[in-house]
Amino acid sequence: MAKRVFISYRREDTGSAAGRVYDRLSRLLPKSNLFFDVSTIGGGEDFVQRIESEIGRSDVALVFIGDKWLEPAHRSGSGRIWEQDDFVRAELRTALGRPMLILPILVAGARMPKPEQLPKDVRPVTGKNAMPLRHESFDDDAENIVAAVLGVSAKDRAWEDQGTLRTKIGYGIGGAIGAAALLLLAALVHFWALARPISASIGGPLTTLLLIGGMICGFWLGLRYEARKRKFR
Repeated sequence: MAKRVFISYRREDTGSAAGRVYDRLSRLLPKSNLFFDVSTIGGGEDFVQRIESEIGRSDVALVFIGDKWLEPAHRSGSGRIWEQDDFVRAELRTALGRPMLILPILVAGARMPKPEQLPKDVRPVTGKNAMPLRHESFDDDAENIVAAVLGVSAKDRAWEDQGTLRTKIGYGIGGAIGAAALLLLAALVHFWALARPISASIGGPLTTLLLIGGMICGFWLGLRYEARKRKFR
């Protein structure tokens, strides 16, 4: 059965890092199994009830902690985590009240807050084993997080390799079809301009080689596009 994951973060603090980890998880889990953003809570909907519902059916809570996690909403105020209506506090409090895996993620060198820096209802998070997510080792750290969530290391996730291979082949075929379409368009333009098929101008064998070579190039370009797209996810 696929894991359900709740992702807790502050947008201005760790939004980018949380989003990249979400992207990785969404390749392996249905997006319906990932709760990522409180913006998905509709207007007029009870925030606390929705959070409790989502966490109540989740197996794992990822708590992203950055340097601004404890910062106050206003310069003169106390840290937002001390506010009763702070959504991160509400999420964490609810998760701590359930028998689920809670993984604090320390982003870009952030440190786990000291117990006295947190309200009593969320203080137990400081006793959880935290995982780092650093810019200089992002891929390795993200893989460790994914493995902890799924309970399976990358080498044992055969379905991931199969899914990646299918995706690559799909992009390659798409590139080959695109190249064939361009060559067909060029042949039609040639026929319209010279009133004879392109094979009459360059010969049948060369036309065949041109088509095959073009489709091979298109397939290769499709693979390159897929690799570049995956790199920047």
